[in-house]
Amino acid sequence: MFRKYLYFALLLFSVIFISSCSKNSLLDEESDDDSDNVRVGVTHEEASDYVYDASTAIGIVFNGTSITTSSSNVTVSGSTATITAGGTYTISGSLTNGQLIVNASGAVVKIIMNGVTMANSSTSPFYIKKSQKTILILADNTTNKVTDATSYASSDEPNAAIFSNCDMTIFGNGALTVNGNKYDGIATDDGLIIKSGTINVTAVDDAIRGKDYLIVRDGTITAKGNTGHALKSNNDTDKGYGFIDVEGGTFNLTSTSADGIHAKKRVIINGGTFSIAATASQGLKADSSVVINNGTINVSTSREGIESFVIKINGGSTNITASNDGLNATAGTVAGGTESNDGSCIYINGGTINLSVSNGDGIDSNGNVVMTGGTVSVHGPSSQPEVALDYNGSFNISGGTLIAAGPNSGNMIQSVSSGSSQCSLKILFSSNISAGTLFHLQDASGNDLITFKPTRAYYYVVFSSSALKSGSTYYLYTGGSSTGTESNGVYSGGAYTGGTLRKFFTISSTQTSISGI
Repeated sequence: MFRKYLYFALLLFSVIFISSCSKNSLLDEESDDDSDNVRVGVTHEEASDYVYDASTAIGIVFNGTSITTSSSNVTVSGSTATITAGGTYTISGSLTNGQLIVNASGAVVKIIMNGVTMANSSTSPFYIKKSQKTILILADNTTNKVTDATSYASSDEPNAAIFSNCDMTIFGNGALTVNGNKYDGIATDDGLIIKSGTINVTAVDDAIRGKDYLIVRDGTITAKGNTGHALKSNNDTDKGYGFIDVEGGTFNLTSTSADGIHAKKRVIINGGTFSIAATASQGLKADSSVVINNGTINVSTSREGIESFVIKINGGSTNITASNDGLNATAGTVAGGTESNDGSCIYINGGTINLSVSNGDGIDSNGNVVMTGGTVSVHGPSSQPEVALDYNGSFNISGGTLIAAGPNSGNMIQSVSSGSSQCSLKILFSSNISAGTLFHLQDASGNDLITFKPTRAYYYVVFSSSALKSGSTYYLYTGGSSTGTESNGVYSGGAYTGGTLRKFFTISSTQTSISGI
């Protein structure tokens, strides 16, 4: 059975996440570091949740403002139907101004949405008041729609177009469109699991919220929040909860005023394809940690791409465009302009990361940065004192490839730390090189180490790679062209020709600085 699910994120530096077998016996959620740590979170999910027999389901039929059913487990009063016992139910038809309530304390309720349209002019049309858990099943090849009021008669719960006081699961091969015209779109005050389905949610506040946790196994999800977040988990009192765990799926997430993905404790991405636009805030944010193990994440617009106390990227492809910082590790306690180490950290152990920032830092840690693998490219900002790399503690690199460039010439330009075991270069030109001009480095045998095309003019370049060796000679070029394949400014394969040799030099230590060329 699946009553207790173990969420193992295998990390090079850590194996995280929510642990134990009850909300009151969890390991300390605030003790994030780079040590191995296995955590187990309890969810409401069981294999039986996904087993049902539509042929024996109790029918509830909507017809305008009237409701019909033949079961004593459903009470009907005007345009309101209340499910009072566990079992499987089918809802169909169109409810133009009414409400379906689940009030079955301690029971498992399964509701098949079979091409239903539900609306209410004064509150939520779909209110799960009491149950052990409620399972919403999107019948194959059906389109279902739920729309709530623009103004609620009461400020008490429910406060979403589909609202649940208890655990809820959504799955199926149908489609669900939800319009949250006053508050949230889909919201639970316990846990929410989405296993499958095509789900489109638009809300004035949060689009999809699972207070204790939001787990997405698969599906195609479009979520748009206005004043709130696209995806949210906000339990800030129970240890181990307040997390978002994504295993797969396709996501189109938008927030006008808040975050694309927001968790009070943790965000865990194990797969999926994400398109995120969060114009005024963060693409992904969690107070404790954001961990990316796999998947493709494209943050097309944001104030900051990813923000958390601990950011760990172990795989996948992460592409971020931000007006402020690309990756920002912070405890939220360091005042602007200070340089103290607050203990936060960015771990890069694998994957491909591309950061393009206009007014903030590409990688910004109020604590440390540790890089052991992966490929990172940073297109730094033009505004001073912001730079491509900014850290208050140390930046230790022992593996992977790092290339960062930017146009400003201030004294805030940082390379990696002297304690790094992998060789690095910090290159300062005598003047800015035009945007789009190739930067190329090769060894004495003509082997390419890096060909990079910054999107902005560049005065400095920071480069580190396992291919850099102490005692070896290298040749630095600008300009020219490459027949290789370019991705986010980094070329792979092909041949580089036609550049201008700016300098050749021999590395004699792990850190090499070159200036005035």
